[in-house]
Amino acid sequence: MVLGGKHKKYLSLLSYPFNVRFFMAAFSLNIHKRIEPKLVTSGKFDGSHACLAAATVGGNVLLHSPHRQPVVKTTDDRSDGRLSWSGEIAELNIGSQVTSICTGHFGDDERDVLLVGTSTHVLAYHIEENSDLFYKEVSDGTRCMIIGRLGWLSNHVAIVGGNSSITILDSQGVEIFWTVMGDMVITLAILDFDGDGENELLTGTSDYEIKVHKKDVILWDTRETASVTALAGLPNRQFAYSVANGTIGMYEGGVRLWRVKSKHKVVAINDYDINGDGTSELITGWSNGKVDARTCSSGEVIFKVQLNAGIAGLVEADYRRTGRSDLVIVSTTGEVRGYSSGSLMETAEPGELVRELLAKKQALQMELRQRAASVPSMYHGTKLAVSLVAARGAARLGLAAGPGLVVHCAVVFAEGVFEGETLVSHPNHPRGELEIELRPSKNGTVDIHVKACVGPPDADLLQVFEMTRQLPRFCMYEVIGRPQAIISQELNESGVIIEVAERPQRIALWLNQSFIFVEEFELRDDSPDPSSIELWLRGLRDNKLHCFMANHSGKINVRTEDSSFAGDIVQSLSMYLGLRELAAEANFPLEESKMSDALERVKGLKEVDSRLQAEAAGGATLLKHIVIRLEDARILEDMADMRRRVCQLKNINGDLIREHEIGMKSYKELAKTLKELNIAVQRVARLRVGKAATNAVTRCRNAIQDENVKALVLAMRHG
Repeated sequence: MVLGGKHKKYLSLLSYPFNVRFFMAAFSLNIHKRIEPKLVTSGKFDGSHACLAAATVGGNVLLHSPHRQPVVKTTDDRSDGRLSWSGEIAELNIGSQVTSICTGHFGDDERDVLLVGTSTHVLAYHIEENSDLFYKEVSDGTRCMIIGRLGWLSNHVAIVGGNSSITILDSQGVEIFWTVMGDMVITLAILDFDGDGENELLTGTSDYEIKVHKKDVILWDTRETASVTALAGLPNRQFAYSVANGTIGMYEGGVRLWRVKSKHKVVAINDYDINGDGTSELITGWSNGKVDARTCSSGEVIFKVQLNAGIAGLVEADYRRTGRSDLVIVSTTGEVRGYSSGSLMETAEPGELVRELLAKKQALQMELRQRAASVPSMYHGTKLAVSLVAARGAARLGLAAGPGLVVHCAVVFAEGVFEGETLVSHPNHPRGELEIELRPSKNGTVDIHVKACVGPPDADLLQVFEMTRQLPRFCMYEVIGRPQAIISQELNESGVIIEVAERPQRIALWLNQSFIFVEEFELRDDSPDPSSIELWLRGLRDNKLHCFMANHSGKINVRTEDSSFAGDIVQSLSMYLGLRELAAEANFPLEESKMSDALERVKGLKEVDSRLQAEAAGGATLLKHIVIRLEDARILEDMADMRRRVCQLKNINGDLIREHEIGMKSYKELAKTLKELNIAVQRVARLRVGKAATNAVTRCRNAIQDENVKALVLAMRHG
């Protein structure tokens, strides 16, 4: 059926929430350049005038400043700057693909500095002085950057997130802090998370983790359902986040307030008081060109605007020089719109009152139908039995109805377990029992929400049961008896030993909370050692064996070949017991062998890189010599010598291109190997807590820098 224009208009109005209001743009312009998504920022490079900075295709940074004062050049001005203005617009040629961009100021200088990151370097540029502040090589690349003040540092610093590390640089580009991360660092933010008046560092990574760092300690961490793509710190210990599957949400002090999921991708998030009520709202820019504002407390949409192209970035800047910042929206096609705080149109949306009344009418009619429906007497007092077991390769949720009833269907919502987060099980032949497989990809607690429809086989009216359960963190490990077969030598030699000085009864409580048992785990009085614990597990993902042992003194031995599983055990147990410091003795021969091999590969790749650089320098020198000889031949009109020199140039150029390709492959292999080492160091750190983890990271890093395999193995074992 094709709808006419009037009906289309009506449907488009219905697509908006009832309480959404529309805002008038304070200004609009187009800079007619293709802007890279997520690479938009703003700053006051002269200390007073707002300037927009955005990365364009081809490795350039575009600057737009509508109120910039022309600079009168003198004979003393520098002539080696790479930035030239043409009216309101200038372009800064970086020479390689821009991967991150930000602005900020160091120290007491009110002029902002432009930070541009590539896959190999960080450039800090003084726009007003048209000169480099520093140019720093970063081996892990730059995925994201911010400039700000952290509570444990005295000055403003530049924080760089790389492939698997975080580097902090001072105003001169000197590295003052470095730590490894579990995976690629995609986004960074600064906020006072614990309310002590000092800022902490918030990180989001591609392995779904959000962490709060204070010095060398991780204050808090959580796991989301996809790669964390954006973070924004807000007042009152709140921060917003977005993930790669189109979800945005809000946390306050480590507690999630709300989350919303969309089929579109989030490009940028920011906070801005759009309605002028004195409280900031969460502004979200989407890949389809939509920008909306939500209240931080509930996620309710109060503002929405649609652009003709996808959003490239959101910034807050005083672009009109009114003394108040505007919300500036930049699209990928170069469209720029600005909205001021409190620019709400007083005219109500057409048809809003009619729609609200219709919605109330529909809700009341539905309630009347539900009340009028007669509930069969067989439903009174019925129950739905729910069980949770770990067996046959998965955690299994079992639903069982009462006598004479069947489970017609079940809807299960669980973050990160199903594709799309929801599973609908509707068997063709309903029975009294229904089993649903749950396969979390990684260890972590998951809340599952279940709706089950129960009734007689041919009933038209069904009873709906709603319930919430929590999957334990280690639900993908099946509790088994002690194996009768010979245990492998690798399992006997691998594992981690910690001492928690805690009663076995409390450790047993943690086991019941963290694993799935057919019956509650209890210490048996009839065992040879009533105060000892020996628990054998089989991983349902890889079918590997693990053993958890604890004695009366609190000494715990986790025998496993999987260092990631051992780290999860240590972190979960220390969090449950409230431990801030925990040392460990670890022995993972396979992991040690892999890290040793990786370190040897790094040594070889660095030697190859040094040789290629020397050859490239020699080739460049020879190239200059031949160019000079070619020019001499041209002046002397010696055509034969000119042909010979051109052939030499062609051959040398081909050699240089081949060496460059070899160098690029070598660099990619080096970056991949360094990432493997960094991830392995992160696993080493997770086997310990507090200062012990920090010391282990430091010793591993020093061993990697010194290319000392023996020191690396000792750091892995003893921290």
